Formats: sequence, C-alpha cells, structure tokens
Amino acid sequence: MIRLRHALREAGILLLVAAALGFIYTAATEKGLFARPAPSKTTPRGVAGDPTMISRDEAWALYQTGIAVFVDARHDFDFKLGHIKGAINIPLKGYDERKSALSGVSMDRVIVAYCDGAECNSSIELSVKLMKDGHANVRIFFGGWSEWKAANLPAEQ
Repeated sequence: MIRLRHALREAGILLLVAAALGFIYTAATEKGLFARPAPSKTTPRGVAGDPTMISRDEAWALYQTGIAVFVDARHDFDFKLGHIKGAINIPLKGYDERKSALSGVSMDRVIVAYCDGAECNSSIELSVKLMKDGHANVRIFFGGWSEWKAANLPAEQ
C-alpha cells in the first residue's frame, strides 16, 4: 500500500513537471495556446482586405464618374471582339508582360477588373495580383462583359 502511494505521488510529480515543460516550450515557440494571431491580409503598401465585388450598377456608376480604370482580364482575341469602352486589356496569363499598361495609373485610383462573367474567374485572380503589386482600390465586376453587353452599356471593338 505504501509502495502504491509512493508510485502515485511520483507519477503525479512527473505529470506536473511534464505539463510545466510543455507550457514553457509552447510559450517559448509561440505555438498552441501561446500562438500569435495570424496577420491580416495586406498588400505590400499596407492596404487591408481583399478586392471588393461590385454589381453592374456599381460598375456603371464608376464608369460614368470617370474615376475608375477598367481592366479586362480576357485574352486578346476576346478583347478585340468587344470590351467596355476605354478598358485596358491585361490578360491574366500575360500579367507580368502587360502590367506596365497601368504604369501611369496612381496606386490609389479605383481599378475595376472584369472578364466574361460568372463563368470566368480571371478577374478575381487578376485583382489579387493587382493588389499584391500595391494597387489599393481594386474592384471586381464579376458580371463582366456579359452583363455589360446585355445592358447595352458603352462598348467598343
């Protein structure tokens, strides 16, 4: 009986020491309970958040005011068939070669990225690249060319 009590006491002490060492380790390595919160998403210029989705009406309002630059993420072929009037073509797959088309655009200016519509995600991916390059006010017109054309809004070929 005395041996059992002695063994239980030693086991308890070992358990407490192990737990203390575990807490010390996780605190020192900032893991587990002591982990720091994940940093918020930011661009290199420190602008928080993700690109914002906008509706056709919001895109039209931005177009009318002239404060936004519209960027078409579709391939050259599709862009030449028709696009939002005044839009710049920067295909997603050719981003690195074509991003210089925005070199004269202020990093704080509103940029509206679009592609074909709901079946096309290139505008989302392009927006993320634009924000990583420091553009602070990027919007995604997810309805894209399909919605714009269906509403008979200003277009060119």
